[in-house]
Amino acid sequence: MKIQLNKDSTILIPLFFFFFSLLDMWWEYSQGQTLEHLGFELIVCSTSALWSLYLWKNWRQINEALVDEKNSYLQLNAEYQEWKKKNKKTITDMQMVIAEQFIKWELTPSEKDVAFLLLKGAAFKEIAEVRGSSEKTIRQHALKVYQKSGLPGRTELFAYFFEDLFLA
Repeated sequence: MKIQLNKDSTILIPLFFFFFSLLDMWWEYSQGQTLEHLGFELIVCSTSALWSLYLWKNWRQINEALVDEKNSYLQLNAEYQEWKKKNKKTITDMQMVIAEQFIKWELTPSEKDVAFLLLKGAAFKEIAEVRGSSEKTIRQHALKVYQKSGLPGRTELFAYFFEDLFLA
């Protein structure tokens, strides 16, 4: 059985322990426990309760921030998906133009994959993970892409295809 706690019911947990600690102190008092011992237990119990409330309050704030962040992400993702759907033909056409240029540069299939991932902005380490290669191998493929294209680096590779798309 799965117990689901919402943000308001979680406060009940520290209050539950505080209440039963007070019951324990009352029982110990009725059994003749010293006031020094009960005073110490009250200090420990109160400190624990206050600390629990402090942690609960911070947890709620963090949880609310995460919910806001998630909602923001979902909204941005929905906007992106709508943009992508609206511009599907343009995106497909651009992919084809880039692929044709890669053929003109005589890139190998591995070099084409690396070049596309470089254009997407992926780091060498990320590309290596995606392709199941070493970072050194990816760097070598990137160098071959730059050599075959006659471009000095990643920035120029990106600019070759996208510079004229921007107004500034």
